[in-house]
Amino acid sequence: MTAYLLSRIGDPIFALTMGVSAALTRIRRDQIEKSPSPEKAAEIGYGTIVQMGQRRLQRWWNGDFKDL
Repeated sequence: MTAYLLSRIGDPIFALTMGVSAALTRIRRDQIEKSPSPEKAAEIGYGTIVQMGQRRLQRWWNGDFKDL
């Protein structure tokens, strides 16, 4: 019998949530490191992060990341 952490439906939802939050955190950290000044880094919001994630996902889907 398979053991579930939350439930049969809850485990995939939990995994998806954790993966998305990890991706958003990584993208935000990358953007802050690229920022030329601390003032600009404070202006980076989650809307910017989501747009960057969408562009990366689209590039991956189109096959632009061949070195990965």
